[in-house]
Amino acid sequence: MTSSMAPVPLLRPDDGAERKLEKLQRIVDVLMKRVEAGGDESFDSYAYFQTAVEFEEQVKARTQDLEVALAQLNQSKAHLADAKVEAEKARADLAGALEAVKEGFALFDAAGRLILSNQRFARMFPDVVSDIAPGLSLDSYFEKVSNSSALVLEQDVTPWIWRRDRATKLNQKHADFVVEIQGDRWVQISQQRTPNDGTAILQTEVTDMVRQARQERDKLLDDQAKIVRATLDHINQGVCIFDEEDRLAGWNTRFLDLMSPPIELMRAGTSFERFVSHFSDTQGFAMHKAPKLLVQWVQKRRTRDPLKVELHRADGLILDVFSDMTPDNGFVISFTDVTDERATTAALHEMNETLELRVQERTTEMQKARDAAERANTSKSRFLAAASHDLLQPLNAAKLFISSLEEAELNQKQSQIAGRVKSAFDSVETILGALLDISKLDAGTQANISVFALSRLLVPLRDEFQALARAKGVQFHVVDCGLDVESDPAFLRRIIQNLAANAVSYTDRGKVLVGVRRRGSDALIEVIDTGQGIPDDQRDRVFHEFHRIKRPDETAPGMGLGLAIVRRACDLLGHDLTLQSVEEVGTRFTVRVPFHVAKGSVEPVAPMDPSVDPIDLTDMIPLVIENEAAVRLGMMTLLDSWGASPIEAENLEQADGIIQEIGVVPDVILADYHLENGYTGMHAIRTLRAAYGPIPAALITANRSEHLVIKTAEEDVKLFYKPLQPKMLREYLARLKAPSG
Repeated sequence: MTSSMAPVPLLRPDDGAERKLEKLQRIVDVLMKRVEAGGDESFDSYAYFQTAVEFEEQVKARTQDLEVALAQLNQSKAHLADAKVEAEKARADLAGALEAVKEGFALFDAAGRLILSNQRFARMFPDVVSDIAPGLSLDSYFEKVSNSSALVLEQDVTPWIWRRDRATKLNQKHADFVVEIQGDRWVQISQQRTPNDGTAILQTEVTDMVRQARQERDKLLDDQAKIVRATLDHINQGVCIFDEEDRLAGWNTRFLDLMSPPIELMRAGTSFERFVSHFSDTQGFAMHKAPKLLVQWVQKRRTRDPLKVELHRADGLILDVFSDMTPDNGFVISFTDVTDERATTAALHEMNETLELRVQERTTEMQKARDAAERANTSKSRFLAAASHDLLQPLNAAKLFISSLEEAELNQKQSQIAGRVKSAFDSVETILGALLDISKLDAGTQANISVFALSRLLVPLRDEFQALARAKGVQFHVVDCGLDVESDPAFLRRIIQNLAANAVSYTDRGKVLVGVRRRGSDALIEVIDTGQGIPDDQRDRVFHEFHRIKRPDETAPGMGLGLAIVRRACDLLGHDLTLQSVEEVGTRFTVRVPFHVAKGSVEPVAPMDPSVDPIDLTDMIPLVIENEAAVRLGMMTLLDSWGASPIEAENLEQADGIIQEIGVVPDVILADYHLENGYTGMHAIRTLRAAYGPIPAALITANRSEHLVIKTAEEDVKLFYKPLQPKMLREYLARLKAPSG
């Protein structure tokens, strides 16, 4: 019965060609034997024949495959043989190339084993050359070289340290270093890591280069020594150099000139003690302390700080001696001849003493002359005071007669003459009054200092000069204040009067302003005008007697005594006087006077809130609009005490007028709600803001209506309720004064 299963292949795919051929041959032999035997009837001859044919075909196919494989194998063997020839040739070429290299070369693999090297490698180490062979490890190579008798190690470097340093350099991609070998020879070692983590070592002898560099260095040192020697020989100081054993190592020619030592002493190696002994015996230094200090300094050895002493020789020579250590623990001593310098100093000292004596004599003479001049000046001042007083008496009588004459019936011409005479006498009276003031100041009149309200001087000033200014078409404004000042009221009144009179005289258009600012503990009384100004070259001269600035029309008002009186009075009172002026723009005179806060019924100032910085309100200008005089005075006094410079007004019209007159926009408006004639502070604030810009403003009222709260908030107006809390007001002003962050 024939099986339907597929036959199992007799030839395995993984069998080689020879194995397959062997199996096929055995199968054929078996089949042929069975065919030839033919005795078994059950044997199917045809089947055997068919199988034999199939096997024969397979044998032929396998034989062809085997022949192809054998051909390929033979071809591969031929290529391999060619490759071996090429490799051997390349290896021979590489070996030849390495041998042609003048440097020693070796290549180690990643495991640190020697692959190849040339004959020059390690040739400088004769006791190591025989061990250089493929397979030698780097560690073994380093050990053999480190113990080689040819290697010269540096001081304190052992073979183990040398091997460790070489192994450490293997971690670097590239490392170069130079080693010394016996016979004053030098080799540069270059270690290079290869891409496959191997190590290539190149050894180059650099003996010639090292020797040449040494020669150049020695030559350079010789040249430097020559330069140092030339420098030492050309300096003005004598120099001696000693080594760390206190032996002479060098000197210059200036030392020989100064000290004149014997030739046998000036030899390298002479001890410092011999120098001291020789010069102490032969030159007899007058000051023995200095040489001892120098010897003690040398004996300190390594703990020596720089020393400077002065030596006096018996022959009169004076030497400045300076000693200091050198880097090699030796020391250097320099000698400088200062004989002439000391003589010059002594001569100058003697001259100074003589000059001082002459100066004292001259000073005494000048003091006597000054005392005489002061006595003469005092006599002159007393005479002027007496003469001025005596002249005022008949002058007063003459004015009475002229007044009587004016009441008589006179014709037009006589009236004109009488008017002119009266004007002339008025001028004489003014001049005599000024001379009387100057004579009092020059005569040493004592000031009567007291504390008084400054308004006593300012209020009358407005009435005194407004009419005169108005006649010239000039606005005259006085800003009153509530400060009490410490001064002499008579002299201070005269100062302000003269400054105001001077301002009105030299102002033809614009305005004159008299006001007060607080600056620290002082009140600054300022007189400002828009007149012709004072030229720079006359700033100091305007305070001299009878000096006047010419006007464009060639006239100069007054006699030039007003500012002279101002200067003398300020000096007498100790008040600083400053002048600022710009031609064709105007002038500002400022008098600094100590002030005291005026006492009144104003509520005491509450302390500042700790959260608010205590900012000084100096130079702040609040505008107070209040129709009640007592309340207005209290507000002005309070603001003055805080350092501000307030201005006041009863209503909107006065407020607008004062701003126009002084030409300064206030820093803040403090307005009462209820003003005169039905107007309110809100109306005043709106009007002033429309005219002068968004001025900060606060409304002070007893009205607590919700409508007013909303209205002030809408118009950015601070609201304060009566009775006013000074602490809250000061906090508000301080925030306005504080710089914005």
